[in-house]
Amino acid sequence: MWNIVNNISHYCNISVEKCIEINARTVDFYDLTLVLEGEITFIEDGKTYTVGKNDAILLSPGREHRRLEGTAPVKYASFNFTVNPRTEFSFATHIKGMVSSEIKKLLGAFPHSHISAHYRSREKAASILNYILHDLSQGVTPNSNNEHIGRIIKYVDENITEKMSLATISKKINLSREYTSSIFKREMGKTLTDYINERKIHFAKELIAGGGMSLAQVCTYVGYSDYTYFSRLFKKYFDITPMEMKKK
Repeated sequence: MWNIVNNISHYCNISVEKCIEINARTVDFYDLTLVLEGEITFIEDGKTYTVGKNDAILLSPGREHRRLEGTAPVKYASFNFTVNPRTEFSFATHIKGMVSSEIKKLLGAFPHSHISAHYRSREKAASILNYILHDLSQGVTPNSNNEHIGRIIKYVDENITEKMSLATISKKINLSREYTSSIFKREMGKTLTDYINERKIHFAKELIAGGGMSLAQVCTYVGYSDYTYFSRLFKKYFDITPMEMKKK
């Protein structure tokens, strides 16, 4: 599922005083916009979507799209892309609360305004987009109605670059370690420690693919002090070491 993206034709990560209007058009690519500040209004096949802070909108090919002129400052990132053949790809149009702090940090690692011929920017943008689409397909929000699980996931997401453990998280959400461990394993099918490592290592993978940090910097940035342990975890999830991935 990591190689969803076939080609990126456009990427931007910008702040503007107000959005300009884009007239109605039908295109043959997907258009994903993530709003970081402010709001943007889109119309797809006659239906209006007001996309606010931390929301995203995925406009599909073959449908008529229009973006209305804005009236206030807005910051957003946008991708125009196609997907690989035979890729199963079906998400909601308006995805509320999708832009996590983890995604913001990932976008912050590649702040360039547009794709260019320099610094392998197309490949970096594709790596970021694949990670975002992976989150959409896997579900950043757990398929659980348990409010404690939601709080745990939110804490992990918002502190993905920090050191954390079952003890620190249970203390933050005012639950015992035993109860936190029990409900997480029951609802999510994995231990909290495994979940934390999984999220951190996948985040690290995209940082390595982005190419803006050394391996030691990536290790420290995602909250590990022991590079050997970090490398061992990385190989567990991807059957390749961080060094081998960086060389690729």
